[in-house]
Amino acid sequence: MAGPTTTAPAAGTTSVAPKTTGTPPITTTVVPVADLPMCGDVKGSGSAGAVPADCKLISHDSAGFSFIVRHDAGSTTGFRAVIDVTGHDGGVLQTIRSETSDAPGEPFLADLVGDGRDELIVPLSLAIVGNGTFEVFRPKAGKPEFARSGKIFGIGVDRAAGGYIVGQSKGGAAHWYIEFDKFQGSQLVFVAEIIKSAAASGSPPCAVDNEQGSLQSELGDAEILRRFCDAEIVRTAPVS
Repeated sequence: MAGPTTTAPAAGTTSVAPKTTGTPPITTTVVPVADLPMCGDVKGSGSAGAVPADCKLISHDSAGFSFIVRHDAGSTTGFRAVIDVTGHDGGVLQTIRSETSDAPGEPFLADLVGDGRDELIVPLSLAIVGNGTFEVFRPKAGKPEFARSGKIFGIGVDRAAGGYIVGQSKGGAAHWYIEFDKFQGSQLVFVAEIIKSAAASGSPPCAVDNEQGSLQSELGDAEILRRFCDAEIVRTAPVS
């Protein structure tokens, strides 16, 4: 069952440059920014206990920010991404610190709602079945700054028409839990969750997730089924 996304995580902070304080970095060789590989080209990321590789991202949206990704010891059992958001001149506009994770993946960019701006997404964990937790940072309107929006739980971060952000997670071999969220300002807000089941499971092919402990939607069950059972879900991608 997908995790809550309506409340921004308490752990971790974002700060606007200039950066004056911070947790001392892990003792490793600091690679110059010019020599950092692009995130996505680094092998071995996401392995539990391994020091995540430093990398960089370059957005091709209208703001054109770059993201310099390094890591520090957020706790004795994990790491957190420390991401400098830089402008065209290379100056640091903001430093973002993700939550701590023992198996973080490489951050990536994606336009989650098709508005021509990239969100920054930091994978925090990855389960054996493929489900993961992703921390989302949304650009603030008219400001060179990103807000911590919340989390998505699933195989990845997808989207659907109408501005919905989607997390699809496995619930065994026969069931998929599909959560639909929306941005309300800079925050991710839960809208609804459905369960899609294989025919052989004996369960309805599409049902509202009303299991104990699940978030409750403001929509009625009939409206959830009408709106989301046949929703076309597409993979997100960065602005090109």
